[in-house]
Amino acid sequence: MIKLGDIIEVIIEKSVYGGDGLARIGKENFVVFVKDSIPNDKLKVKITSLNKKFARAEIVEIIDSKNRIKPFCALYNACGSCDCQIASYDFLIKQKSAILKDIFKNILSEDKILSIIPSPDDKFYRHKVQYPAQQTKNSKRILLGYYKKNSHDLTNIKYCPVQPEIINEITQFIRENFELNCYDEKNHKGLLKNVLLRISNATNDILLTLVLNCHENDFINYESAIFRFFKKITAQFPSIVGGFVNFNPKKSNKILGKDTLKVVGENFIIEKLGDKSYKIGATSFFQVNPKSAVNLFNIVKENIKPNSTILDAYGGVGAIGIYVSEKASKITLVEENENAISMAYDNFQINNIENYEILEGDAKKHFLNFEKEKRQFDYVILDPPRSGCNADGLKAIAKLAKNIIYVSCNPQTLRRDMSLLIEEGFKPKCVQGVDLFPYTHHIEVVGILNKN
Repeated sequence: MIKLGDIIEVIIEKSVYGGDGLARIGKENFVVFVKDSIPNDKLKVKITSLNKKFARAEIVEIIDSKNRIKPFCALYNACGSCDCQIASYDFLIKQKSAILKDIFKNILSEDKILSIIPSPDDKFYRHKVQYPAQQTKNSKRILLGYYKKNSHDLTNIKYCPVQPEIINEITQFIRENFELNCYDEKNHKGLLKNVLLRISNATNDILLTLVLNCHENDFINYESAIFRFFKKITAQFPSIVGGFVNFNPKKSNKILGKDTLKVVGENFIIEKLGDKSYKIGATSFFQVNPKSAVNLFNIVKENIKPNSTILDAYGGVGAIGIYVSEKASKITLVEENENAISMAYDNFQINNIENYEILEGDAKKHFLNFEKEKRQFDYVILDPPRSGCNADGLKAIAKLAKNIIYVSCNPQTLRRDMSLLIEEGFKPKCVQGVDLFPYTHHIEVVGILNKN
């Protein structure tokens, strides 16, 4: 039996959700998960953790690899953003498709687990960037970038090949021109915590948000310097059409606080998906890969019959509901975020859609109220957070419609929730994966379920 610290040889059998490779050893086929590995790697690995069911290991030596390539980003090994640039994009898409088949094989036949739709662009696709900010101890040089994997050690990213080039230029300008200090999480001092940029694929307009370690009432102490900075950066980059500060004085891993103040310019940018237009605010949730989002939304739209009543749960700024609006006799959108709701009203209006209602508040409570009222829909579109749906809320949803289209950024919670819906009488028609985040382990997936 292997022990902690042992160095062993393994051959990677397959990739698993989360990015690791899986190998089996011994007569018992004991499972070893190896980070930074891909199928068909022959490796020497060191056991780093161990329990009765499986072990985890890190690579000591690559003995042989049929599928590895050189990462296209010079900072790949130092940056925790992309977690798989060691194989071609086509190869990675095949691995993601295989992962979906593994996850759903016990509830769907293989022919109903459809292959991943690749992203139209595998580089320069990321249209939202969130960079933590730090300063060096001695020179006080500003660092902006991503944390190394499983750490809070910041890698200063001057060039990122998966985001538009102008983002690299803007962040370098911030490093060189921001006058105030940056946040130090060890002593909870310093001002600038994070830099957020959202760029429209349709117009190239940009919103820039600085997340500050202060309360809104304290902003007066920094106001003149912040205004001076925004005046300077918008003069250099006219595509920055709106500048904001967000106040987050809490010791927390959450990037954004609840209060945001516009400093200069516009409140929103316009993004287009297909023939639909969307207002997106500085802190709005919206798909970061617009071209791939069109593929995702088309799957939803293709699975809705004309003249249907649609419940768009966790509807956000109305992205999916608006996209499928031609198929709807009426759309009911449920969302609890006030800013998202405000944008949703605007988005329905700018797309000249009148057959809608928006309900604010907790989704689960609305589901239960619909159940009490015996209200029915032809379709429920679910697009919940990564954690999936609450079981009680899901049971209520099961009574509201005979068709559920479940959009998920976590295939494992989708499988869990689909299993519950199967218990409630639904039959899964298919699942379809879409690659919104090339060169990462993330998989967006749509599950289609029907009840006779």
